[in-house]
Amino acid sequence: MATQKLALKALDLMTTSDVSKELGVTIRSVQLWVEQGALEGWKTPGGHRRITRASFNRMTASRASHKKTQHSDDSKLHVLIIEKDEATQSLYRQTIKSWGLAVDLKMTAHPIEAMVALGLQTPDLLMTDLNLSEIDALAMLKALRGNDAFSDMGIVAVTNLSADDIAAKGSLPKRVRLYSKNPIPFWEMKELMAGLIERKQERQSA
Repeated sequence: MATQKLALKALDLMTTSDVSKELGVTIRSVQLWVEQGALEGWKTPGGHRRITRASFNRMTASRASHKKTQHSDDSKLHVLIIEKDEATQSLYRQTIKSWGLAVDLKMTAHPIEAMVALGLQTPDLLMTDLNLSEIDALAMLKALRGNDAFSDMGIVAVTNLSADDIAAKGSLPKRVRLYSKNPIPFWEMKELMAGLIERKQERQSA
């Protein structure tokens, strides 16, 4: 094992375990980053991933930049929305912008991209549709709620699914707010975000 580590170091390579320990994330997050190209890596014939230290260094520099930006803009509510429909994305952007709240909004149509983003910066609020083709949304939310790193993150599920449909797929984990998508209750969403902003500012001034 020691010889293998020395060999990897000499070749400027890392294992998924090395990266997860260095960044304080799960091995699955590292695997997703490799699959999405955020980290450069490949699988050995034995099925083990090897990651270039150069790409790891670029990611750590990016994370440091994210943290610096987040710190300088820490009074804003950081919101990440997973929504595949472009018209609904536009509706979210226009409506939330019209409120004039201190919200830093990021939008993605792809849940895998969202998982990569979550590994780089934990938002204050995650909003997601439950109809995601690339991933089981309920399983994703359960995994996030079971991870201490995201324990303070608010989660909202927005869906056209009925209560029976959701029950058939499993169930929502605790501390996940459910909104209907037809129509989206923007007035309630505004109250939620305003409350989260107020709470965040109170914590910062305490």
